[in-house]
Amino acid sequence: MRQIDLIATIDVPPEVLPVAAALLLQYGDAVREEPGNLRFEAFHDRDNGSLVVVERYASRDAFEAHLANPANAEFNAKLTAILGGGGSTLQMLEPLPLV
Repeated sequence: MRQIDLIATIDVPPEVLPVAAALLLQYGDAVREEPGNLRFEAFHDRDNGSLVVVERYASRDAFEAHLANPANAEFNAKLTAILGGGGSTLQMLEPLPLV
């Protein structure tokens, strides 16, 4: 099965960055415990202030299970409340073929 790689970007106003970052770090602890999660690393983009998460799942099934996890909906609801709307933008990645 093919792994799923993605980058999630969250535009965060500076005044709520500490609260949003704490929420994301707490959520990351839960995600890393999910079966099939291989990577969940959170970063702060120094140039534009966004929070950026790099994720990897062992398979499409593992990713779908992540999306269906109630913790995912809970995180997104809390994040939306902190941001006053909005949420993350997902960038799904494909590996380059070997030449």
